Amino acid sequence: MNVEREIVPQSLGQQPAGNAQPARRPLHAFVQWIIGYLRDTAAMARDLAHVPGIKIAALLILPYAGVLIGLDVAGHYGALTNAPLPVQFNLASDGGFGEWLEYSLTLSIAVILFILWRNDRQWAYLTNAALFVWLTLDNSLEIHERAGLWIARPFAGQTALPVEAHHLGEALLFLAIGFIWLSGLWLSLKRTKPRMVIYSLLLAGCIAVAAFFGVIVDLMVVWGPHSPVALEVETFIEDGGEFAMIILTFIVTVAIFDTERPRSQAEMSD
Repeated sequence: MNVEREIVPQSLGQQPAGNAQPARRPLHAFVQWIIGYLRDTAAMARDLAHVPGIKIAALLILPYAGVLIGLDVAGHYGALTNAPLPVQFNLASDGGFGEWLEYSLTLSIAVILFILWRNDRQWAYLTNAALFVWLTLDNSLEIHERAGLWIARPFAGQTALPVEAHHLGEALLFLAIGFIWLSGLWLSLKRTKPRMVIYSLLLAGCIAVAAFFGVIVDLMVVWGPHSPVALEVETFIEDGGEFAMIILTFIVTVAIFDTERPRSQAEMSD
């Protein structure tokens, strides 16, 4: 990827001289602005896919991740056939092999983003780094489970929904964390380079999909009764989807770092 390339969304580009366009309605202009950023985000994703660092990260992580997914599948099969395997085989078990990989990846993402912030002073990097510090602490210390019980305490036994109140408390906590993160991201991106906006869109997309598995699919797993087979399949989808998105986020972060490092070094030398 040519690191000197400056991607500017088409919606922000200037019209050629002598070819004035009639004034567009605000909604139409906003839609075109969003489409422009989405197109440039897709173009940036294609460029990042060819960064050398992304291949190294994939070679280091994906083989081991494949082994862990295989162990998780074996664990679910063992649960269905009354041949339980060690709990460490399950991706989401506390202290399991998959959980330790997730801890290391989310903490590594936070460190990489913090280094990028130190180099460029783009506050969106620091905002995202803070989120991944929180995710690491939450995943390792079970913060959302404890907070969910505390939030749901006044409503215990009073909900008519087919789900325990503490699961709703956990979802509310994640909703609050998401609101804080998005607010900080919005403030940090108001006056920043278009390239930084595109990076943030890529990371936010990965985070949003991971949140879908970790919050929405998690609620589906605990919502009402399920057959044993359905429960194991849904649990695998939840844990595996979240696991895959954390890996993808790490790889994308490495690609961003590998792209921005030469640019930062060039600016510092000037």
